[in-house]
Amino acid sequence: MTKKVDLQDVKKAVDFAREMMPLFEPYIKKHGPEVVEQVAERARKAADSADEVRKNAFDKIKQRKDFKERQKICEEAKKRAVASSLPPIDAKEFFKNFEDNVVDHGDLRSGYMAIPGCYAIITMKSSREKDSAAYKDVFVGCSETIGFAVYSQLRGFGNVDVYADFKFNAPMKILIYPCELSKMQEKCISLVDDLQSISSYNKWEAMAAASCVETK
Repeated sequence: MTKKVDLQDVKKAVDFAREMMPLFEPYIKKHGPEVVEQVAERARKAADSADEVRKNAFDKIKQRKDFKERQKICEEAKKRAVASSLPPIDAKEFFKNFEDNVVDHGDLRSGYMAIPGCYAIITMKSSREKDSAAYKDVFVGCSETIGFAVYSQLRGFGNVDVYADFKFNAPMKILIYPCELSKMQEKCISLVDDLQSISSYNKWEAMAAASCVETK
């Protein structure tokens, strides 16, 4: 019978596996105030202001057209990113696979999916949705050992929203993107952009990174 992984074993390993935060600092520096503002959720609601009233019909049509074009580009990038992953794995199945394949409880990072690369944990709108690109929320991460990184997120030693979704049985999938360590940061930042995770569950990591950048 498989021994259940103890929370203390996970915590000990997590203490040495904080790979995400350093990756977000160059991302914030690259995109600057625009991302900080987005992450801080300072989006302004469209209102019937004097400026809005003065806009002519041509401007409004152009704005709608530009917005739709940007949306289309973002959707295409998201679909390409999802399609480039390994076949999606149900989060519960991933969790079980990890625990069933633990050999050394003192070294949880050496078990299931002990490969370097990036990953995305996506929460679907419903269990009936088959299109993985039609997710509701997403978290992007990376690690020298993808398996343990994902597992620690599902056990509650990472993003609070990911853990809440898993704990309350939301329909979730894991997308895996193996890559060399030397390319991991570049790949992670690319996925954050393409999967639009800053607008979703990576907002907390980005806010923390933005704070670090501002205080330096």
